[in-house]
Amino acid sequence: MRARNARLALATVLTEGFLGRLTFGMVSFAMPLYAHKIGLSLSLIGILVSIRTLCVLPLKPVAGWLADHIGVRRVYFLGIFARTLSAAMLLFAGSFAGLMAVRLLQGASAAGRDVASLGVIARDAASRVGTAYGSYASAKHVGGVAGAGLAGLIIAASGGTYQPLFVIVFCMSLLPMAAAWFGLREEPDSSPTSESETVEPSTADDEGKPGWIADTIATLRELAGPASVGMMVATSAYMVHGLFPILATQYAGLSEVEAGLIYSFSAVLFLVGGPLFGWLIDRYGRIFGIAWRSAANIGSSFLYVAFPNFIGLAAARSFDDSGKGAFRPAWASTIASIASKDPQKSGRRLGVLDTSQSVGEAIGPALATILWQSGGVFALFGMRIGIAVIAEILALRVFGELGKHVLRPLRQDVGDGHRLSDEA
Repeated sequence: MRARNARLALATVLTEGFLGRLTFGMVSFAMPLYAHKIGLSLSLIGILVSIRTLCVLPLKPVAGWLADHIGVRRVYFLGIFARTLSAAMLLFAGSFAGLMAVRLLQGASAAGRDVASLGVIARDAASRVGTAYGSYASAKHVGGVAGAGLAGLIIAASGGTYQPLFVIVFCMSLLPMAAAWFGLREEPDSSPTSESETVEPSTADDEGKPGWIADTIATLRELAGPASVGMMVATSAYMVHGLFPILATQYAGLSEVEAGLIYSFSAVLFLVGGPLFGWLIDRYGRIFGIAWRSAANIGSSFLYVAFPNFIGLAAARSFDDSGKGAFRPAWASTIASIASKDPQKSGRRLGVLDTSQSVGEAIGPALATILWQSGGVFALFGMRIGIAVIAEILALRVFGELGKHVLRPLRQDVGDGHRLSDEA
């Protein structure tokens, strides 16, 4: 299947990314406060905060498998439906069990939409995957920041009650559902399929194992290198992600206002840097974005330690976020290229590779907390630099000239208008 209108499909994904993260930012801001108001302990609130990520990890490969069997549009729509259902349940969730169900649905929604959005961008953006995903990531980032601020205003205007906010979240969740239903409409792909793109499933391997088991093992072995790169880079990147407010106030001695200003600076940088890095990656190659992420992890770590003041932390945070802006479109373009090598199983490949990055995002904050508590700031940033160096070496080994998945710039055939993706 292909999109009836590729530009409309990409615009729909961009719009859904903003609106979806806007409502998610509103709920993420309000849920811990609401949970505390109804009497839940801090430990239970911590479980609610973390359970969404734990739910996403096993469901992303499932979403990839479903995308291969029922199509990315249906998986996308199911993900949006799960988010809408979670918003409806918020109206009646007055206990830990109710909020847990909401968070589980949010996890299922995130898994489906993350994999399906990658599938749409990989299918319909072709040689502009980096630019498209850079814009998509920026839209999500802006939506998340705006959602948190909007939630605070609505709660204040409602006199500290949460029901008006939850009603607004539910109504806003209906808009992306309607947009996805019409904007992601598909039609059969009539383009000829080359023999190299046709993959004949095997029935058994040499040891007599069923074909799907042997095929799964072979796929995991093939993707082990790229998945390791994604996990290592994300682990290093997210080691400071959730600890920055504490780092700014407790370590550097900044005020809450100064920490908030640094967040604002980095948000603006990410908004501009995402599309810009996406364009650079499409033009000059994806290894540039992957290498910049590791360099930003290393450089920002030195800045955090050497200059614990407002200017130093602002520079470190901005450098760090520039790495995120470079890595996300580069990674999306990379895994889209690798997934395209087997069109019949592209969804499963996207699911596995995208999950590897999510694993790193989950490991990073937990590892950082342990290191800070056991060895202090120097242990935290020393390990972060070490992981970034290993990730850079691994990326060069996997994606460099000597690696199996060599990354080259995307090219466009001007003569006949066919967009070409590079060989992974």
